Amino acid sequence: MMKMLGRGALFLLILLPLFLSARSLLAHAGVGTAQINNLDIGPFRIWVWSDPEPPLVGEYHVAVALTESLENDPNGFAGEPILDADVVVEMEHPASGLLLTAQATHEDATNKLFYEALFAPQQTGLWEIRVIVQGPDGPAQTSYTDEMESPAFPWMAVGGGLLALLVVGAGVVLYLKTGEKSPKPKVRPAR
Repeated sequence: MMKMLGRGALFLLILLPLFLSARSLLAHAGVGTAQINNLDIGPFRIWVWSDPEPPLVGEYHVAVALTESLENDPNGFAGEPILDADVVVEMEHPASGLLLTAQATHEDATNKLFYEALFAPQQTGLWEIRVIVQGPDGPAQTSYTDEMESPAFPWMAVGGGLLALLVVGAGVVLYLKTGEKSPKPKVRPAR
């Protein structure tokens, strides 16, 4: 019974970091909050996502998907993906006048069908995010707004670390108390 408890504690110890890091992993996997969905801009159909959610000072990702814009295609899935466009993302903080610009590329994207731009904004408050795509007839653009928040104290990470220490400590105690003890050597009396 005690060996099963030790194995269960070890199993929890392995799963705990995976559970706690899932949010971080998803933030870099091309998923996020849909900001623009199935919008025609010039000859393109565009989708834009941002992460993390909520947007935090110091870390902001913008993922962009482009397809051909075809007539009589209300869902935008009939057009071929556009993989060779020039995509620039601008973040403007109207309160301070700060402007951040990044080239969105496939290199930073987990899903190579997406263009991704990475930012590290240092101002809280409302930001205007513009996505500019260079088309055959000139640039086409769309925009949305997002509000950056200060990062909160990482209670989940601290709690997870403490829980991990507790589980490791319990595992060590269980191992020491239930581990097989080697039999004492028999001592023969001297003759």
